[in-house]
Amino acid sequence: MTTLKAMLIVFLSFFVVNPSFANPKLQQNISIAYEDATLLDVLKDIKSKSKFNFFYDINEIDENKKVSINTENEAFENILDQISKQVNFDYTFNGNQVVLTAGITNAKIVTDAIQDREVTGMVVGPEGNPLPGANVIVKGTSVGAQTDFDGNFTVQVPEGSKFLVISYVGFKEEEVNVEGKSKVTVQLKPDAGQLDAVVVIGTRGKPRTSFDSPVAVDNFKIKELQKTGKTTVDQQLMLRVPSYNATEQPVSDAAAHFSPAGLRGLFPSRTLVLVNGKRKNASALVYSYVTPGRGEVGVDMKAIPSAALESVEVLRDGAAAQYGSDAIAGVINLVMKEDVDPFINTGYSSTTRGDGEQYQVESGFGIDLGPEGYANFTLSHMDSKATQRAGTITSVEDEAGYWGVTDDSAFNTSDLTSFLERNPSAGFQVGLPNMTITNFAYNLGFTLDKETNTEIYSFGTLTDREGSAPQFARVPYWVPGFEAIYPDQEFFLAKMAPQIRDHTFALGLKTTFNEWNFDVSSILGKNRIDYYIEDSFNQSFAGSSPSDFYNGAHEFSHVVNNLDINRTFYDAGLEALSVAFGLEHRTENFVTEEGEFASYGDGGSPDAQGGRTGSESFGGFSPENASNDYRSNIGFYTDITADFTESFLVSGALRYEDYSDFGSNVSWKLSSRYKLADDKLVIRGSVSSGFRAPSLHQVYYTATTTTLTTDGVQQNGILNNANPALRALGIPELDAETSFNLSGGFTYRFNRNSGITIDAYQIDVDDRIALSGQVTATGDPNSPIDRTLENVGVGSAGFFLNAIDTRTKGIDIVYSYSNIELGRGFLSGSIAANFNETEVQGTNFPAFIEDNNLGDAIFSREDISRVESWRPQEKVVATASYEIDKITANLSLMYYGSVTYRHPNDPINDATYGGKTLTDLSVNYAFTDNINFTLGVNNLFDVFPDTFAEAYASTGGTPQDRNLDFVGRFKYPWQTTQFGIDGTRIFSQLNISF
Repeated sequence: MTTLKAMLIVFLSFFVVNPSFANPKLQQNISIAYEDATLLDVLKDIKSKSKFNFFYDINEIDENKKVSINTENEAFENILDQISKQVNFDYTFNGNQVVLTAGITNAKIVTDAIQDREVTGMVVGPEGNPLPGANVIVKGTSVGAQTDFDGNFTVQVPEGSKFLVISYVGFKEEEVNVEGKSKVTVQLKPDAGQLDAVVVIGTRGKPRTSFDSPVAVDNFKIKELQKTGKTTVDQQLMLRVPSYNATEQPVSDAAAHFSPAGLRGLFPSRTLVLVNGKRKNASALVYSYVTPGRGEVGVDMKAIPSAALESVEVLRDGAAAQYGSDAIAGVINLVMKEDVDPFINTGYSSTTRGDGEQYQVESGFGIDLGPEGYANFTLSHMDSKATQRAGTITSVEDEAGYWGVTDDSAFNTSDLTSFLERNPSAGFQVGLPNMTITNFAYNLGFTLDKETNTEIYSFGTLTDREGSAPQFARVPYWVPGFEAIYPDQEFFLAKMAPQIRDHTFALGLKTTFNEWNFDVSSILGKNRIDYYIEDSFNQSFAGSSPSDFYNGAHEFSHVVNNLDINRTFYDAGLEALSVAFGLEHRTENFVTEEGEFASYGDGGSPDAQGGRTGSESFGGFSPENASNDYRSNIGFYTDITADFTESFLVSGALRYEDYSDFGSNVSWKLSSRYKLADDKLVIRGSVSSGFRAPSLHQVYYTATTTTLTTDGVQQNGILNNANPALRALGIPELDAETSFNLSGGFTYRFNRNSGITIDAYQIDVDDRIALSGQVTATGDPNSPIDRTLENVGVGSAGFFLNAIDTRTKGIDIVYSYSNIELGRGFLSGSIAANFNETEVQGTNFPAFIEDNNLGDAIFSREDISRVESWRPQEKVVATASYEIDKITANLSLMYYGSVTYRHPNDPINDATYGGKTLTDLSVNYAFTDNINFTLGVNNLFDVFPDTFAEAYASTGGTPQDRNLDFVGRFKYPWQTTQFGIDGTRIFSQLNISF
């Protein structure tokens, strides 16, 4: 037996050392000629001439090593020998695959690697899709293989070896124990930390990276976003994604507790948000205040703790045909963690003015649910204190003139002078609100059957948010009589103090049958806002008025059921053919609950000093406002991508949706990508149609608020679109918006560590839904306008309608670099920019509005500028992170372009607020692998937006329309917000993992 075994070893060794004997292909001769070329270029040429594939670890083999070789009709193996001497690698053969390993000079290592047993397997991605070309190597040896087009591999495992190492570009390397196993299936997880990380969003087939995707996609590792020092995802993205805007808004009712977010120059309603690829429910809030995003409905981006996320994917392209309504501007996918070590993160920040303190603590842990399961849990709490950035009344004369205070008034000019000496801001408070956020999130999955990749999964979030946002301070010459309940106060400052609850629960099952991947899921999402007004007053109740009011509630919920089926064919005569189709059924519910009587009613007190009713700053919802409305829709889609070659692909999607309230829609999308210059250059483009269904909020929302208008401070009503009174005004029922998207661009990889993407786009939106301006009474009691306003009990009213057609054009530029060796350390970062322009191309007013010259009231110059120029049209974000030993320094520069306000009817009150650059700086020190501390500063140089005084310097430092600055109470513009008014903020973070 010993002699037989020795002969077998010699025989096998002969085949390992001389694989050409076993493989006739090695007898072929080829010709190549290179002088100082990179190894990568040489191997690509050899591959094209010999049909052999090369397999190696780039951490072991320097593919940029220079090679010089000039042969003609030379044997294949002789060529490899010449190259290996120059680059110092060894090689072995596995079928038509050549495995390169670093510098093994002792041939005994190869001959001792006796192939003892065969292991077969399959490598798949997170959705169960096979990964062709994945590298499989026996740990500690040069024995390996690559997966075929179906993700399958066969490898001979030497005696004494038991681990396989599987790697694939864009995925985390996986180590698998195959001891006692002859067949394995390995599922790789995306690695969000790589420059070319695989993205889930925008594709349902063969995995893509952000550089070879046919459309623009960003992939942000959550650790990168947390470097901003911000505590919520919406503000973190604001400081990293140029085309994303989510400015915190002071003094704007409940909107002060949200941040209206827009993508690519479009407002919140046109960006779809997903969690783990599933539709996230919208907030119950309608942004009704006169600020950017007015009339919009968006997702509450504060509802999911960033600590629960692995990464955030941003698809910057129209995707309604793929994902349904709302995806006109793009899609944001929040990818939750699957596996995490126990951790505790704490953070603290404060402005240099000593206010706005923020405390945050986050904790989480992951557990294994058996060998094929995972569960991750995260709990976070954040407490944020208010800031004060109010201006001061410009003069007693200005204030007296605005309110009509005279020497003969009950509150005369002498009283006013004394009052302003004591209260130079007239009691006003402008800044961030008090806010506390408590979040819980979980994400779990368990494989029921490994052979069929059958997995049950679930994820969910629970959010509780409370706070108080100051509203307009009421002074005695505005709301007299409040002394009856505030006897020791010269003014009262009402506060919007909502209680916000946001819940998400998802349950699903994935499986594979005959190589088809099935995913069936159901998601329940709910957002509820209970409105409370504190420190307010109902004038009609006089001395019996409460000070605190319950004003009612809004609640939005949906149930979404999905069936998604996909498969990628690698044997269809193409490089790959990905086919996906499915259906979605969604039921939505929007509820308005009435408030207590004192919040909206007339107390009828004989001591009342004026005719105002309802709680000041925000009147409660009356029984007439209450509603409970439903709708449902069903959608069918198909999505096909054909990789004709490794370089060229074409993708198409088609979607049909049918809504119970407004009808049906068909949308489509075509996209393509072509690789050039050894795959370094990618040309890409897409064309698509899209739609956005009117939200239930926009159909049924109704409220009464106090705002500043050209006619002064006024109670404004918003009538729901289903109100028959609007039919009398000729306002039609809401219909869907439709869009047409064009995009084109290219990506270029300079090397493995750096690349650039440039994408231009044009988005046409027709029948765009907007909240109108206020229609006021004509003075004619027989006018339908006057009768309508009288019936609803407001001085003016607005409503939703398909008002305008817009065109948005822009360009996104992103240059990324990572792990650039510089001195003793490594440099990573990006330079990203967005330039966009939106133009209102036309209005769609019904005949009644045109005939009664109400066009300017419905959609004025101000409304046009809100769409066109209230958000920066240029935004540039440059980041750099330098890591050396245990220290990492982070620098960010953010340029926000100018914004322009246009007055509703008087151009002399127009103003432009100039562009600004903000600087963030932080330093992180890793005490150990498990403990690190960060100290940083946001807005290092204390930059603020231009003041009203600066913007209106040509007209004496104030606008002629004093509603704009409220006679100086607002120091900074509150309509055209660019980046917030905190000023310099210092922050610290301590992260501990176990």
